[in-house]
Amino acid sequence: MKKTILTTILSCVFTFSVINNALAYSDRSKIYIGADYVYSEIKYRNNTFYEMDDGYNGVAPVIGFSSYGIGLEGWYLFSDESSNQFGYKSKLSGYGADLMGEAPLTDNFSLIVSLGLAQYTFKIKQPNGWNFEQDATGPRFGIGLQYEILPHIALRGMFHYTSLNSGETDFYDGISEFSGGVRFLF
Repeated sequence: MKKTILTTILSCVFTFSVINNALAYSDRSKIYIGADYVYSEIKYRNNTFYEMDDGYNGVAPVIGFSSYGIGLEGWYLFSDESSNQFGYKSKLSGYGADLMGEAPLTDNFSLIVSLGLAQYTFKIKQPNGWNFEQDATGPRFGIGLQYEILPHIALRGMFHYTSLNSGETDFYDGISEFSGGVRFLF
C-alpha cells in the first residue's frame, strides 16, 4: 500500500513538473520547416513477402505549426527505388498530416507524440515490363524525441507506425518508419 501511495505521489509530482515546464517552454507559437531521413519497412498480411520485401530510404520535407505544445505538421515522402531478388523494382511515396504534441523534459529536450492520417502509393515494376500502382490510406501514430541545439534549430528522431488495413490494399498491413531530421523554427 505504501509503495502504491509513494508511486502515485511521485507520478503526480513528475506530471505537474512536466506540465509546468510545457507551459513555460511552449508558450510561444512556432512555425517551422525541416526535412527528415526516413527508413520505411513494409509489414505484410499473414507474414507474406511480395514485390516490396526490402526497406526503403527516403527524404521527407515537413512544414508545421505549434503553440502551447500542440501543433500540426504536414509531410511528403520521396523514397529511393528498391530491387529484390526476383527482379521486381518498387518505389514508395506518401504524404499526410499529423497532430503533434510536445512535452518538454528539460529546457532543450522534448518528448514528441503524433497522431495523423497518411496516404501511401506503391509503384511496382515487374521483370516482364508490367507496371502497377496501389494506394493505401491509414491512421499514423508516432513517438520521438527532439533536442533544440540552438534557439531556432532542433534535431528530431521519431518512430511512426501506419496501419494500412483501411486502404485499398490487397496485402499490405502496415508501415514502420524510423526518421531523423532537423527543424528550423521561426
